[in-house]
This record gives sequence, C-alpha cells and structure tokens, in this order.
Amino acid sequence: MTRKELLILQTTSSSILADYKLIQKGYLCEPFVSKYLGIDKQELTSSYYEVYSPRTNDKVYFLTVLSYYNNEYILKCSDPYIEGQLTIETMNKLIENALHKTDQKNNSVLSTLLKDGFNVAPRSTACNFNQKNFTRVSPLCVHLSFFLDKLPDTVIDTVYQNYNSAKSPSPDSDSSSHSIGARFKRYSFKKHLLLEGDKGSGKTHFTTSWARKKNIKTLFIGGHEQFESMDFLGHFIQRRDGSLLWKDGALSEAFRLAGSGIKTLLIIDEMLRIPKRELNLLVSALSPIGGKYLLRSGRAVDEKDDIAVEEVLSAPVENLWIIGTSNVGEDYAVESIDEALIDRFKPIRKETQDSEIESILIKETLAKSFSTQSVEYLMLFYKKMKHMKKTKLITKLVNLRHLKEAIEFSDRESDVKTIIEDSVLLFVERDADGRPNSEQVDTVQSIIRAVWK
Repeated sequence: MTRKELLILQTTSSSILADYKLIQKGYLCEPFVSKYLGIDKQELTSSYYEVYSPRTNDKVYFLTVLSYYNNEYILKCSDPYIEGQLTIETMNKLIENALHKTDQKNNSVLSTLLKDGFNVAPRSTACNFNQKNFTRVSPLCVHLSFFLDKLPDTVIDTVYQNYNSAKSPSPDSDSSSHSIGARFKRYSFKKHLLLEGDKGSGKTHFTTSWARKKNIKTLFIGGHEQFESMDFLGHFIQRRDGSLLWKDGALSEAFRLAGSGIKTLLIIDEMLRIPKRELNLLVSALSPIGGKYLLRSGRAVDEKDDIAVEEVLSAPVENLWIIGTSNVGEDYAVESIDEALIDRFKPIRKETQDSEIESILIKETLAKSFSTQSVEYLMLFYKKMKHMKKTKLITKLVNLRHLKEAIEFSDRESDVKTIIEDSVLLFVERDADGRPNSEQVDTVQSIIRAVWK
C-alpha cells in the first residue's frame, strides 16, 4: 500500500487491546531470495516489528510487522500462526527459514515466541494481511489496529530510510569491483579520472562526498568557454597600497598543497567546456618526472642577468589527484579532448542511479526535519517524467539538481510541490517566439497533479 493509505489506516485505528503489554520491538533489514519466472532473484525488505502479550497470560504472544518492499508498505500479523490455522510442519519450516537469515539472535527469539504461542491464542477478527494478499487495506484485525494506533511517528520514515540505505551503497562503497566507489579507490592518486555522465546525475556530488569521507583536501574549479590559463596558474592582483600580490590559480594551489605533503584532489567541473588550447596545459603538468609533477606557474620569483626566474612548483605523484567531470553528447557545448591529454586521464561513466538519487534526497529531507513522504513524491515525479522523456512527450530530463532544490528551497514540507510547480519551464521546449510549448507544459502539470493528489 502507499504511505497515504497507511496513514489513513493509522488515523482510523484504535487501542482496543488495552490489557496487552509490549514484550519486544525492533528493526530488521533482511535480504531474501524470491522466485520470478523460475529465476532466483535477490531482494530486500525492511521491517519494524512488535511482540505483545496479554497481561493475564504471558504464554500467549502476537507479532505485528510493518515492512517496506518494492515501493510498498506492507502490514503483517501473526494471526495465521497463533490461531492454529497452519500445520505444525508448516510452522517448523517457517521457523527454520527464519533462523537461516542474517540476524540469527533476533530471529531465534521471534521463532521461540511464535512456537510457544502456536495454537494457543483465541481468534481475533479476520485479518487479510497475509502472505498471499498483503496489499489490501481493510478490514484490520484487532492486533494490527492496536499496533498502528501505538505506532511511533518516526517508524514509517525509518523503515523507508533503512530500506533505501541497504539498497544503495554509500559513496565510498567498494562492494563491486565495477562500482564508481571501487574505481575511485583503485585509481586514487595513481591515475587521473574523467567522470562523464548525464547532466545532474550527481557526478560532482558523488566526488565531493567520496573525498570528504576520505578526509582528502579538495579544491574545485568550474570549466567554461572563456576559461584562460591564468585560471589554472594564477595572476597578480593589486594591494590597497598599489603593490602587487600573486594569487594562485586552482592548479597552482593544488600543486602547492600537494608539494607541502597534503593529499590534494582538484575537481575540474565541466572540464571539456574549457578551450582545448588552455586544457592542454595539463599535458606537461601531469607528465611525471622522477615521481613528481612539475608546473611552471608563470610567477617570477627571482632574476638573473636581468631575466626573470620563473617559479616551478613540484608535487609528488602520490599527493596530487585530478578528477574532471563532463556532460557528454551533442546537446552540450563541450570540446573534444586531445589524445595526448586523454592518456593522462582514465574516462569512466557514472550512470544516473535511481537508488542513489533517492538516498541523497532522504539525507536532504531529514536535515530539514521533513518526513520522507516528500522523497517518495519527488521520486515518483522523477520516474514519471523519465517515462515521458522516453516516449518523447517531453524532451528535457528532470535531474538530481532539480529535485534537491525542491527540498533545499522549502521552508515547509508543503513548499516542495510549489517549487516543482515553479520549475515547469525548466522541463519544456520553446517555440520560435520563445514561448513555452503549451502541450509539454500541460503534460508536466498533469504529472504534478497526479503525484501530489
């Protein structure tokens, strides 16, 4: 069921089992294998459970569970177990399966509780939240009604967050040798990288997050068509007294830090927007000699025979790393990279992962003290817009930047929808007169209405 359906159930639930006491509660996030068309499929579920017992009979228990799986909330109750509707053989098989999951300690306790209460408890009202039909929303059994009425406000968000965290590896994850995190780890301070991908796919966010977790000193410079060599190297600026003072460019600053023994990462955002003649400065700068990179900064530090002596900065290879990011494709104003320069970089592609976008939005949402319902709406909007792009009903793609801004600019949770509505013109084409395409505007607005209904 959706979050909205769950909240409606919660508002109509009641604590009719006043004489029951809480025995145990907790969160579980477990992998499991499902069969799909004869194929074993690895999946994941996140759950919150509570175990209750009547004060008059501490040998009887019932278990209630709220789970999140495959974009749906699921309610489950132990009615079928404790009312004796299952055979002892079936129950023993279920217990055996539970004990093979990762959280052996908790599963062992739960299995014991179920076994002790099996075929002992009286029947409650019917409960249709079972393994064959767990998405129906009514009627609730007395156990689930009691469970929902007592449910802490934070549980719904936490179950959703746990599911996403387990599904989405952290930025520095190296669980797969082909993941971006594993490649960063493999090539850090050994080989410079050119990280390409779609606009707003989180290239810069991922890179800065990874470096922050590794406590690496990070510098940043943005590429553009009017970029000049002094943006890399530096230039003189005038003091108030009229004298001149040297100001390092981004590359010179990175060399100076690395030369002083500090592990330094320079991120060149939109690297391929920099004109080729300026970008080729990196060819000589990133050609190591004796384990060191050398950079002529253009700054005069001395003179000999009336000739200026130029500063040469030195940085050990193991202290300096450069990552360039780039949008790739005919829709972007990018330069082709020189063959000599690309040899200094290893190009890798970062795909836009829905789970990673969702994980980033959850962090932004929790920082604002909003509920994760905002994330669910934004992700549904993103997926519907992506589908419309595939069907060519719209031509522009919603990206992570657009979704993050909807949260960042909101003072209240209700503002998220308003900011998305204000962003409609970002997603539509213009006609010859510069006016927005009315059909595309209608399409985007209809999606917003459908999501935030």
